[in-house]
Amino acid sequence: MAAAVKEPEINERFDLENIRKLREYNAARYEGMTPAEIVADTRAGAAELLEIMRKRKLAKIYKPESKGQH
Repeated sequence: MAAAVKEPEINERFDLENIRKLREYNAARYEGMTPAEIVADTRAGAAELLEIMRKRKLAKIYKPESKGQH
């Protein structure tokens, strides 16, 4: 059984060192996963992030105006 992977600490500057830490963290998490499991995990994380963005009103959703209405 694989050991639990500790989530990296990310600083506010988000520099190259942080990216390296995240890549190592994800590589360790994905070890032993199938490609389909990795994609599912990535999509779940993206959905969570999009929800956070929506709550913060940072996500802009394009809603086309109906033609003929003023």
